[in-house]
Amino acid sequence: MGLDRLSLVTGNNCDGEVHLLVGSGGTASCSLTVGRVRRLLAHGAVPVLVGVSSAAHGAAIAKELQGQSSVRVLQRDFMLSDLTTLGRALTGGVVDRVFVNLAVDKINEVEAIFAQCRKLRIPINTYQQPEFSTFSLTPTYTDPQGSGLQISVSTNGRGYLLAERVKREIVAGLPANISQVVSNMGLVRDQLIAQDNNRLLAEKYWDTGLAVPGLGYGLNEDNWESHKFNRLIHEFDQTAKDQQQRRTRWLSQIMAYYPLAKLATVTLQDLENGAQQPDTIAETSHPEHHETQLQNQTGPKTLTRGTASADSAAAHGQISLVGSGPGSVSMLTLGALNEIKTADIILADKLVPQTVLNLIPPTTECFIAKKFPGNAENAQQELLARGLSALQEGKKVVRLKQGDPYIFGRGGEEYSFFAANGYEALVLPGISSSLASTVVAKIPATQRGIADQVLVCTGTGRKGALPEVPDYVASRTTVFLMALHRADLLTEVLLQKGWDADVPLAIIERASCPDQRVTRTLLKYLPQVVQEIGSRPPGLLVVGHAVNHLIPQELVQFAGDHKYHIEEGFQDIDIQPQFL
Repeated sequence: MGLDRLSLVTGNNCDGEVHLLVGSGGTASCSLTVGRVRRLLAHGAVPVLVGVSSAAHGAAIAKELQGQSSVRVLQRDFMLSDLTTLGRALTGGVVDRVFVNLAVDKINEVEAIFAQCRKLRIPINTYQQPEFSTFSLTPTYTDPQGSGLQISVSTNGRGYLLAERVKREIVAGLPANISQVVSNMGLVRDQLIAQDNNRLLAEKYWDTGLAVPGLGYGLNEDNWESHKFNRLIHEFDQTAKDQQQRRTRWLSQIMAYYPLAKLATVTLQDLENGAQQPDTIAETSHPEHHETQLQNQTGPKTLTRGTASADSAAAHGQISLVGSGPGSVSMLTLGALNEIKTADIILADKLVPQTVLNLIPPTTECFIAKKFPGNAENAQQELLARGLSALQEGKKVVRLKQGDPYIFGRGGEEYSFFAANGYEALVLPGISSSLASTVVAKIPATQRGIADQVLVCTGTGRKGALPEVPDYVASRTTVFLMALHRADLLTEVLLQKGWDADVPLAIIERASCPDQRVTRTLLKYLPQVVQEIGSRPPGLLVVGHAVNHLIPQELVQFAGDHKYHIEEGFQDIDIQPQFL
C-alpha cells in the first residue's frame, strides 16, 4: 500500500532560532524533553520550555541542564500568546518552531495549539500525534568527528524503530575514514571554487551562465543539474572558459565515481596534475600522435608477440585486459576474479564499481583512471604509460575494464599498444552492459513477434563526434552507449532520420548495482526526462518495442504530465565470502 504523500525531507539552519517546547511529557520521565533540548542546542537553536508537566520534572530538567545559560525554563502553564511573545525580535516575537509533549490531563489543548500554529505558519511537532504535526524529526546520524556528515532516514510514519535500524545499517556500511572523506572533499571544494571564482570574476565571465553553479556544490542537493556534469567537452578544441571550469567538473565526477575511501586523500594538486599532460607524453592535438610518441620514448621493440627484447634487462611482465562486467560481483567471471587476486598492479576504469574494487587485495597497487570530460585521451595515455612501466619491472599488470574490453572499451587499441611494445595481453571477456542492462531492466532484447534483432551503437565517436545513427527498424532493439550526455542532440538526429517519436525507450543507469535506476519513456520525451531526473552514470539507452513488453501496461501509458516511469534498485544474489 502506498502513501498519498511523502514528507519533504530538508536540512534546516536553526542557528539563533527560538524553539518553544510545550510540556515535558508524562509523569514517569522527562528524559525525552532533556534529550530534545540538548539536540536543539547542538544545532544552534535557543530552547524555551514552558508548561512543565510537574514540579518534579522542573527540578529534574533544571538539574540536567544546569550550566546551559541559553535554555529558558518557564515554571508556568502554556498560553497561546506565548507563540507570539517568546520569539526573537527579528521575527516580531513569533517563535520559530514548536514541539508539543503535553501530559495526558492536558491533551485536549493540543488541537488549539496546532490550529494557532497553522494560522501563524509556525512549524509544529506533536509527540506521537502526526495529525497535529506539520513536521517530524527523523533518526539521524551525526558524525561525532565534526565533518558535517549527517544521515537521516524516514519511513514516513511506518515505524521509527525501523528507520533507526535502516540508519544503523547505512552507517555500518560506510568506510572507516568517512569523516576524513567529507572534511577533505569540503576543503578541496572550497579551495577550488575560491580560485575559479576569483578567476571568473576577474575575466567578467560570471554573467555568461556557464560558471560554477549547476555542478552540485550548493545546498539544493535534491535538484542540482546532474544532467550537466557529464556534458560533452571537445578535448582538443577547448575554449579558455572550458579549461577554467575543467577542474570543477572533474571534482564533481571524482565525488560521484571514485572509491569512497580514497576521497580522503585527494588534493587540489591532483586536479592540477590531471589537467596537465602526463610527463611521458608530448603536447599534441591528435591522440594518434600520443601513442606514437609514447612508443618511441620506450624504445623500439620490433619483436615476436609475447617475447621480450633480447637486450631488455628487466624481467618480462604479464598483461591482461579484463572485463569486470556491468557492476554486480555476481556477473564477474571466475577468470576475472583470478586475475584481480593475482595482480601486482591494477589499472581500473573510473566506472568500475566499488563492489568490484573491494575484491582487490589491500596489498595490491590500484590506480583509477582520470577519464573526465576533456581529459579522456590524456588519461588513457597515462594508463598505458603506467602499465608499460610496470611490465618492464616484471610485474603482472591487470587492466580492469568495465563491461567487456572489446565493446567500446578501447580494448583493441590497448592490445595493439602493448603488443607493439613486446607484450601480448591475455584478454578475458566481461558481460557487456549493453546486454546485461536489458536483462536487469526486464527487457527481452529479442522477443518473438516484437524484436528479432539487436544493435549496439555508441553515442560518442572519436573526438566526441556524434557517429552516423542507424536507420529505424521497428523490429529491432537498439542500445546506445555513452549517449545520455547528448540526449537532446541524439533525439533530434533520430527524429530527423525518421525514427518513430512514440517508440518506447529505457534509460538504464548503474545497471546491476544496488542504486540501479530504470526510467521508461518515449523517444520524443527523452531530452525533457533527462533534464528532469538528472544523471546517474554510467548509463545507456535501450530503444525499441520490447522495452515495455514485460511491464504492466498501465505504468507505461505516457501522455500529458505522465511522461516517464522510474524503477529503483537491483536485487542481487547473495554470494558467500568463501567464493570470493
